[in-house]
Amino acid sequence: MSVDSAADALRNVDTARAGARLRAGLTPAWYGPAAAAALIVPGAGGAWGVGRGAQGALVSLVLSLGGLAVTVGLVRAARRATGVVVTRTWFSRLRRGWLGLLVVLVAGIAGWVLCRQAGAGEAVTRMTVFTVWGLGAWSVCAMRNAAIRQKLREPA
Repeated sequence: MSVDSAADALRNVDTARAGARLRAGLTPAWYGPAAAAALIVPGAGGAWGVGRGAQGALVSLVLSLGGLAVTVGLVRAARRATGVVVTRTWFSRLRRGWLGLLVVLVAGIAGWVLCRQAGAGEAVTRMTVFTVWGLGAWSVCAMRNAAIRQKLREPA
């Protein structure tokens, strides 16, 4: 085996590793709508619970905790569905997704401000904010997948 062929083989291994790492970052197509629903349903429950006393607060709390559990479960399922698990620290995940997270958070706050300015009730405001956050999470997943697919198409 010559030095050139060994170097080519190593480059191919590195290229395959880089492609596997990129594919591991893809989220399945079902993840975006499921994450949006996991955020919107607790918002709807919270909106329903406004003014209903202890029963409404309990339902809102259960739905919120359920939505959080579903979201965490979806993240784990999406990571395992790729077949390649790339472990990252919380800090590196936040550093990688900070811009999308910030945009979604600001959009939710803007929705809250607009609803308050328009005189919408607390239930409508809460439902609007959670819907914006849910659709924003879905959009961030779609944009990240598009960026990863573009990188996968580019020659190494």
